[in-house]
Amino acid sequence: MDIRPDSGADIVGSVENIPLENNSIDSIISTQVLEHVKNPQKVVSEFYRVLKSGGYCLATVPQLNELHEEPHDYFRFTKFSLEEIFSNAGFKIILIDQRGGFWSANAQIQIRYIIDLFRLKKIRLLRWIFGPFILLNGMLAILFDIFDKSRASRKHAIGWLIIAQKP
Repeated sequence: MDIRPDSGADIVGSVENIPLENNSIDSIISTQVLEHVKNPQKVVSEFYRVLKSGGYCLATVPQLNELHEEPHDYFRFTKFSLEEIFSNAGFKIILIDQRGGFWSANAQIQIRYIIDLFRLKKIRLLRWIFGPFILLNGMLAILFDIFDKSRASRKHAIGWLIIAQKP
């Protein structure tokens, strides 16, 4: 499902008013969508409405990110806000999992800054120049996060994954 008619999606519509019947689908995967809607609670309630009993919703959201998709970039989430939103909609929380820690969060800020500063999405030659730095920086950050299990590192997250079930 996508809101854009030219996306090639099977269903065109808004997640704020999903054009499906109640209890009509088995599962939902929503990646990096909730930060782009004005009322995430309404959207999660829509997820709940269209899911069959026993159905699962898997969603990912950012906690740390640069502005993107402007002007439709409204929220960042913590594990606590995810739990609140999904529980309020009636979901049973199966898992909330952190994506990235201190090192990955810092690497993402640096990498996204360089991409934006040097317009790497548009200038191919600069992608070749900065590509190795970006790759190395990202790989080292992931490696450091694997070994850094400190409470301090766990306070920083790129984002969250939630798996919730409609009872």
